[in-house]
Amino acid sequence: MAIDGNLSTDSSVALAEKLATRNGVREWVSRLSRSWWIIVLCGLLGGLVLIVYSLLSTPVYSSAATLYVTSGSDANAQSAYQGSLASQQRVVSYAELATSESVVTKALSDGGLDISVDEARAAIEASSRPETVLLSVSAKDPDPNTAASIANAVAASLSAYVATLEEPSGGGEALAKLTIVSRAVPSASPVEPQTLRNTFGGVLAGLFLGVALVLLRGRLDNRVHSADEITELSDCVVLAEVPDNSDVTNLSASTVAGGASPSSESYRRLRTNLSFMNVDHPARRIVVTSANESEGKTTTSVNLGLVLAEAGKRVLLVDADLRRPRVAQILGLNPAVGLTDVLREAADIELVVQSTDIERLDLLASGGLPPNPSELLGSQKAARVFEDLSSQYDCVIVDTPPVMPLSDAAVTSQWCDGIIVVVRAGRTTKPDFVSTIESLRRSSADVLGVVLNGSIEANGRYGHYYYGPGTSDV
Repeated sequence: MAIDGNLSTDSSVALAEKLATRNGVREWVSRLSRSWWIIVLCGLLGGLVLIVYSLLSTPVYSSAATLYVTSGSDANAQSAYQGSLASQQRVVSYAELATSESVVTKALSDGGLDISVDEARAAIEASSRPETVLLSVSAKDPDPNTAASIANAVAASLSAYVATLEEPSGGGEALAKLTIVSRAVPSASPVEPQTLRNTFGGVLAGLFLGVALVLLRGRLDNRVHSADEITELSDCVVLAEVPDNSDVTNLSASTVAGGASPSSESYRRLRTNLSFMNVDHPARRIVVTSANESEGKTTTSVNLGLVLAEAGKRVLLVDADLRRPRVAQILGLNPAVGLTDVLREAADIELVVQSTDIERLDLLASGGLPPNPSELLGSQKAARVFEDLSSQYDCVIVDTPPVMPLSDAAVTSQWCDGIIVVVRAGRTTKPDFVSTIESLRRSSADVLGVVLNGSIEANGRYGHYYYGPGTSDV
């Protein structure tokens, strides 16, 4: 039994490591797909730089003379074969001699060329063809005529130098000789710059640079981008991933109701997942907050209220953001009367609750902005108000200020059943998210889960499972 237990543990560890690796690879692929424009831009810039470089570069022409190496005599077949082998062995050495100072200096003197020895040596290249006795001497220069003159002069100088070098010490016929079989002629087209090759190389280098920049940026990036990162940073459940599109930010009362857009389906998924949380004691009073502003908490509050009302629930939206309220503005209702009037006992709840254009959805706006929001929301009066509201409605959705700069959300959560934290992909930082979760839990708040707002990955996911008008996931 102990062996089985060890095997089970080892298998679990191996599986966990495999899943972690797979998630890591998926995350890097996701980063590259999100930042494809950076990679493409770097590729285009690399190609553009090399095109400009090629256009501004001085054209260089190349000309080559061909020499034939002869060794020994052709008296018989055996001596001819041996001479051929000797020539093949010599041709490599002659290629090295072509750029020697002695050969080049004599070539410049005999050819009357007005360039330095170092410049000429840099312009000359000699090469032999494998298993042949042919030697090629080429030269490059911005002037095609000069390139041809240098190649011919070096070929003639090398031929003369080899004749002297191969002459026997006792006199007689040279053991080997070089014969010019093809003189260099001025070229009509330049060999440099190679614009097409340079451009392709620039694009390729730019693409590699772009990938490197994206990966480096990913290593240095401390923002949350995916649901996998949320689960890695905390043990919170990701209740929904809302696609990154204009439906989410350009909110109206008709954004979700009766629609089948990717964003509306994501909020219906949120509604479904909430129904599975604490089945025996479902959350009826739900606080919605975020780490910082502009991360989508108010949008999530309103759309959650809409989908709950769509499912037949009597829903009350409470704008408990007593600093920068927006719910009434979004729904086109009056923000001047509401929660603060009830808390200071200036009006009864029934008188300040407003009906919306959506059936079964009401609003308790913020009312006048007080100087002490946290004290009001933490009062026993607030506790009684939220208790009364939950007796009148199936669901109470409470929009609160962000957690990092303010304590309002944590204070309000003590009167509610649970809290949803909204994270905006590419905006919320990982330290802020972790601090938000820890802060809420220190306040004994029941964090129901996280909504990832502005998720690029969700675009494709909901695009594949696109429902028809009027359909629902529950």
